[in-house]
Amino acid sequence: MCGIFGFVGFDDPTLLRRMGHALAHRGPDGEGYFRCGPLSMGTRRLSIIDVAGGDQPIFNEDRTVAVCFNGEIYNYLELTKELQARGHRFATRSDTEVLVHAYEEYGADFLERLNGMFAFALYDVHRGELLLARDRAGQKPLYYHQENGRLIFASEVKAILEASHVQRRCNVRAIDSYLALRYVPQPDTLFEGIRVLPAAHRLRMRRGQVQVERYWDIPPARLSFGPERGYLEEFEARFLDAVKLTMRSDVPVAAYLSGGIDSSLVVAAMRQFTDKLKTFSIGFGSPIDETGQASELAAHLGCEHENVLCRPEDFRRLPQVVWHLERPIGDALILAYFRLAEEASRHAKVVLSGEGADELFAGYSFHKIIRWTEVYRRYVPGLLNRGVTVPLLRLAPVDLLDKFFIYPAHLGRKGKAKAVDYLSRYESRTLNQNYVALRALFDCEERGRLYTQAYRDLATDDWQAQPDQETGGILERLLRLQFNDWLQDNLLLRQDKNTMAHSLELRAPFLDHNLIELAFRMPPRLKLRGLVDKYIERKFARKLLPPANARRSKNPFYLPLEHFRGNPELDDLVRLTLDPDRVRRRGYFDPDQVRHLVARMDRGEFLDLKQVLSLVILELWHMVFIDKQVMW
Repeated sequence: MCGIFGFVGFDDPTLLRRMGHALAHRGPDGEGYFRCGPLSMGTRRLSIIDVAGGDQPIFNEDRTVAVCFNGEIYNYLELTKELQARGHRFATRSDTEVLVHAYEEYGADFLERLNGMFAFALYDVHRGELLLARDRAGQKPLYYHQENGRLIFASEVKAILEASHVQRRCNVRAIDSYLALRYVPQPDTLFEGIRVLPAAHRLRMRRGQVQVERYWDIPPARLSFGPERGYLEEFEARFLDAVKLTMRSDVPVAAYLSGGIDSSLVVAAMRQFTDKLKTFSIGFGSPIDETGQASELAAHLGCEHENVLCRPEDFRRLPQVVWHLERPIGDALILAYFRLAEEASRHAKVVLSGEGADELFAGYSFHKIIRWTEVYRRYVPGLLNRGVTVPLLRLAPVDLLDKFFIYPAHLGRKGKAKAVDYLSRYESRTLNQNYVALRALFDCEERGRLYTQAYRDLATDDWQAQPDQETGGILERLLRLQFNDWLQDNLLLRQDKNTMAHSLELRAPFLDHNLIELAFRMPPRLKLRGLVDKYIERKFARKLLPPANARRSKNPFYLPLEHFRGNPELDDLVRLTLDPDRVRRRGYFDPDQVRHLVARMDRGEFLDLKQVLSLVILELWHMVFIDKQVMW
């Protein structure tokens, strides 16, 4: 909905407006500022609720509490009635205003009453206290830099970089996690000294003292479960309620629609509450394209549908995408989401998506793989695994492994080597390490070969030290790990930054906290049952979708680089960013190793291509943010 920004503990007369200008794309409909004592804060507004009267900052009755807000409070109508009954007087019809009155009524614990996605800055004049907070799932971003009693915060890093005392430096120790995960896990960023306020956390600053604390957590798994029918009824009620709430808007609402069950369910549910709906999907003109399936379902549901095509020439815009993304994600899909949001923004200000369902209801192939490995481990002694199974796996044809890993791209020799490594070392690793090993882009040995000696001395793998959850079964523990990093640092980040690049707001009904809490209390059998993923979703889908759509297996969504290989736009980017002289000057990687990796692109193997693109994106980030090159 907006971009927020501000600072405490120092003075710069023009900084607030410079920060606002840097975030103009997030809020083209208006701007507002507030200064009180040591605090300065502001907002850029994308008007969604109370278009005419919801300008920010917004205050309480006597203007002793002020808020700058980014996001949506979906249950604002219910909260407004509750607060009015307690004597609070509202000056607007906006969802933002419930924050100041709820704070007055309940103090900082009012966060527990909010249903929505949000990042906000609230200042209490009487207490001289600043409160920053993010929603439970981390749908809206918030960054901060703290040094020598000075605090500066914003929805995007580029606004923080407007401060003269914040240096543009790469957090070089984080490159190791970027190469493995394709992103830097929170609370770190690739900018030295700039941190993420984690999801479900609040930051309080008073008299120069900062305290960061968690206000919500994933509920513990139940030790006993009720009947399947009860869970199915509860899932249906909470899901439909979440969709209805996320459709609240004073401007047009559209939806993303792929061939998968998550977005299909969202669109089918939306049609229960609206007579007219515009939907969008992204395609690549390749054999894995699912736009045909999306078009068929849209026609069945009576939607006005548009397929957006990602073309080779779109690679020229990758530097612009990196500028908007800020925290680089080493995956070419960021370009596809940028194009999809660009087209959707021509028709709507709000779009709903199925984001988050895979992380709640076990929709990825590696959920099955790790669970199957656990079963296999129970019945096959370690000696037999190492002495028979692993050697046989090394001899197995790659095509066989492709079928096992349920991926639409050919993994090739490198993918086979990773599969062998995963199984041979499974017992010696923690769950988190096995989870990382399955999805790592560069494994530990590959990263070691790639680094220069100077960087190898700086690299750290502390990011792998995330503690394993000790309670619950293997699937519950795995989903908790994924909810706390992959979802927030990859999926939600790329959606927020790419939609807000085009002043478009994305909403995710599956991330309603009531649905999240239900999902984590469900028995594993309602998520993953044999070969069937997202079991409870599919069971409910029989009510709303054609049988073929309810049964359709998940095809991982990815940008088919093998389809774009050899196009001049992609080749030019590789030559520009991975030129040996440029690699040598940057100092992280051995130019010969990078040259060999680029040469292997000719093999057309999926992992080789993805590895090269991750290095391209990393260098583009340096060129845009550290070298300050304007490339579009």
